[in-house]
Amino acid sequence: MSRTISRTMRWVAAAAATVAMSGAALAADVEILPNGLMAPTTTEQTKPDQFKKAPPWRIGVSFGGVGNTWIVQMIQEMKYEASLHKEIGEFIFVEANWQAAKQVADVEDLLTKKVDAIIIGPISAAIGAPLSAKAVKQGIPVVVFGAFGKAMQSTTEIGAGGEVFGRQGGEFLRKELNGKGSVWAFRGVAGVDEETLRYEGFRKSLVGSDIKITNEVFGDWGYAKGKQLCENLVLSGNAVDGIWFSGAEMTRACLDVFKESGKALVPMTGEGNNGFLRAWKQTGVKSVAPLFTPGLGAAVVRASVALLEGKPLYKSYFSAPAAVQQGDLDKFYRPDLNDAYWLPSTLPEAKLKEMFHR
Repeated sequence: MSRTISRTMRWVAAAAATVAMSGAALAADVEILPNGLMAPTTTEQTKPDQFKKAPPWRIGVSFGGVGNTWIVQMIQEMKYEASLHKEIGEFIFVEANWQAAKQVADVEDLLTKKVDAIIIGPISAAIGAPLSAKAVKQGIPVVVFGAFGKAMQSTTEIGAGGEVFGRQGGEFLRKELNGKGSVWAFRGVAGVDEETLRYEGFRKSLVGSDIKITNEVFGDWGYAKGKQLCENLVLSGNAVDGIWFSGAEMTRACLDVFKESGKALVPMTGEGNNGFLRAWKQTGVKSVAPLFTPGLGAAVVRASVALLEGKPLYKSYFSAPAAVQQGDLDKFYRPDLNDAYWLPSTLPEAKLKEMFHR
């Protein structure tokens, strides 16, 4: 299944460029996320009024699980966006704690409640495919959170990260290490397709180089587990020239381990998280920060609303902005906000200061 998704991701990147060059994006005027942050990846669209329904609407969300501050903020952005639409009479969010059986039960429960639209952020395409197919069969518009292509049926699909995220970090390490050396890989939650895709993008970026992955661990995208695993690796005495991370909370944890142990820093990949940007600035570590916007939460709600309003949408969208480079750090770091803030956000400035004040 991961090979299928990988091929789909390559198609996504190529299609995004094709659509941008052709000007096909002008065909639909729904802005899912601000210009430059999200682009359609196909010319195929839903039909006008295809899913139009009189409000109030009941919108259901099934997400694979929680566990880090990115997901917490993404959910906040999702719920804030829903609060802006008075047409939404009920917004139901459920998460499956990364358990397949629970996600199946969650979606079936939402369908029983006769939701007018459903957002599915599946643990994997294998789990999500039959669930989305069941909703589609019932005539319910399905917004898929992720980039799965033909592996899942959907009305529209909104994705980011994946192989692009992994490749951006891998290419940075390849350049910094001059194509040779040993690296550690800190992966996310095992069995989650997004995690697999990020890792595949990283590995592909090293093809043809003399860089070897000497240690590979699953830190679940979290600070606590990431720190424990990094402590174990540092104490083992294994040599390392650079570290790739599937998520910035693990990077921040490893930076703390290196500082506490007195070990000299090596190049480490990060992510667009304020806590990581702070640590990056303070430590001077060589790094790069791919952007995986929590604004995807708002995007899937906006897509659901647009469909129920009868507006046409493209069948798939993808967010792949350029990564933050060392020289751009001061443009993105927010010293007035705390470490839990992820960027770029769709929340208004007042809300950001309320939620993430230091």
